[in-house]
Amino acid sequence: MGKKTVIVGGGIAGMSCALRLKEMEQDYLLVTDVLGGRIQYSSQKKVNYGAYFVMENYINAKKLLTEGQIISPLNACFYNSNTEYFPVISLNTIKILPELIRFYFALKEFSRHYEKFKKNCMVMPQKDALSVDPYMADLYSKLAVQFVREKRFERAASDYVSKFAYGCTGTSIENLTAFDALNVSMGILIPIRHIRFDIEAIENLFQDHLIYDTIERIDSKPGLHKLVSKTGRIYEAENVAIATQASITQKLLALPEIRKASSLYVFHVKAKLKPIYQKYELNLFPAASEIVLTARQVDGTYMIYTREENADLLQLCESFEVLATKAWEKAMYVQGNSYMEQEFGNGLFVAGDHNGLGLEPAAISGIFAANQIIKQN
Repeated sequence: MGKKTVIVGGGIAGMSCALRLKEMEQDYLLVTDVLGGRIQYSSQKKVNYGAYFVMENYINAKKLLTEGQIISPLNACFYNSNTEYFPVISLNTIKILPELIRFYFALKEFSRHYEKFKKNCMVMPQKDALSVDPYMADLYSKLAVQFVREKRFERAASDYVSKFAYGCTGTSIENLTAFDALNVSMGILIPIRHIRFDIEAIENLFQDHLIYDTIERIDSKPGLHKLVSKTGRIYEAENVAIATQASITQKLLALPEIRKASSLYVFHVKAKLKPIYQKYELNLFPAASEIVLTARQVDGTYMIYTREENADLLQLCESFEVLATKAWEKAMYVQGNSYMEQEFGNGLFVAGDHNGLGLEPAAISGIFAANQIIKQN
């Protein structure tokens, strides 16, 4: 089967690449084992077992998703322990207000640079977008804890920011770069919403340009790539965009070191939480806890995220019934600052959130790959 372009992987990066090529009336084929990738929405239960929210500024990712109910930061509580915890509006907020103000201005500065950075990433590799903005390049190579010390909001980071980052990534802020910590922390200050993913609508969007299959090997020579699937089917293309998760991309291309991934385990439960946790829509915990967060759903059920597969949910619940579970052994590649190239020559491109977490960066990387393919034609 010959195509101008084959996209391997149907997560937000692969779908965004396909959508861009479709918009520009290019020939393409999207090959994936799971449409949506780490977006796994249950239309029956109306919950997400993977990617959980979009921010207001996720312009490109939202083209393939439907926004749901807003997640209010005012209905969140941050815990150090069962006896020490801080709602967003509390006496603790007032005590550390100067630090929170410093954090706010640091985040605003990052946001200004980040919007330009995202636009650059549509037309140039991320490493080039970093090189033209020394501020962003510095954050990419700097640990978040160092940035926090420099900007003097250690207490605000300890009580609030680190727990929000842990809730979103399953990784301690001590192991995050300043770039990733600030990126995810924008969700504290700008609106975020639940998402819905309509698989049938996306299947209809791509129609016969979508095939469910698993690519296991890529053999390349000048001007032609041969992709061999698990079923033995062979696809041939002039261009290939690999939009699989980082570990699969690493295997397909025999790449050296990549970022290390966090693990997250999702429990959808019908539960009676302990009184201390019943008041708030979101409960966020410190990185020392195996419990990452709880999130109350519209129907009154809860999503509980943990760092351990066998976490004791009775730490939170007086009683519970598990409705569904999902294990993400490699949830997000956020540990370290290794960089995965996006261009390999001979019409071979890589897309995904390998160099920066989030649905929007992943979507933009897919658009970048598509733009390079379009430019060649």
